[in-house]
Amino acid sequence: MEILQCAYMKFNSLKQNKLFTVLRNLVIAEVVFYLVFLALALSADWGEIYKDSFLEQHIRFEVIEFLLLGLAQVGLIFFIFARSLNEEKSVDEIISFGEHEKLEFKKSFRWDINRGQTNKDLEKAVMKTVAAFLNSNGGHLLIGVDDHGNLTGIENDIASLPKSNTDGFENHFNNVFNIAIGPEFRRFVGLKFDKVGKNTVCLVKVEPSRKPVYLKTGDSEDFYIRTGNATTPLKMSEVATYISSWWRDK
Repeated sequence: MEILQCAYMKFNSLKQNKLFTVLRNLVIAEVVFYLVFLALALSADWGEIYKDSFLEQHIRFEVIEFLLLGLAQVGLIFFIFARSLNEEKSVDEIISFGEHEKLEFKKSFRWDINRGQTNKDLEKAVMKTVAAFLNSNGGHLLIGVDDHGNLTGIENDIASLPKSNTDGFENHFNNVFNIAIGPEFRRFVGLKFDKVGKNTVCLVKVEPSRKPVYLKTGDSEDFYIRTGNATTPLKMSEVATYISSWWRDK
């Protein structure tokens, strides 16, 4: 019961934050709009100019003025709502939704907390998910968060690198990516680092690839896709069918 109540309160908090963002942006836009409108109104006597027009014989200037003002207001409101809804979500907001088809959490990139050492299998697991997103509808991978949405941070990952900062983390990510997937696909993947409390997390944003992506492991190549909230390998007999249907429809 307490878990449901906590989730409900968090959901309401997120809705209030989103509403506040929309209202804030709308107020700012309205102020700018009226300042511009006032400047235009003072710069010329538009009523006198309108008298010499063809429309003046059929429609009063006040009607045109209020019509244009109303249309501009409606357009401004739609624009602000669209921009506000498309604003990037905070890490806390992303975590609150939990893992799904286009979002997966990874506790770390290379540091095995249980063993107290680096583990290349963890890097491979990250690349599996990235490859699956590339072969599907894209998605986000959040490194530094466990399966339950608890922050673990990537500080241990960073400390294990020769260059112990976020630049060093991204450089190592690039090296692993280029070997496992290929540098030609790197342009579909973006990395963003955020500080949440005392923890640093890495948000990997993956766009859909324009051609099939294979994960290279030694001498073998594997093909992964997203099925629900899971990363799923396809058998070679299934890959050809998936490729022909998936990219043919793009």
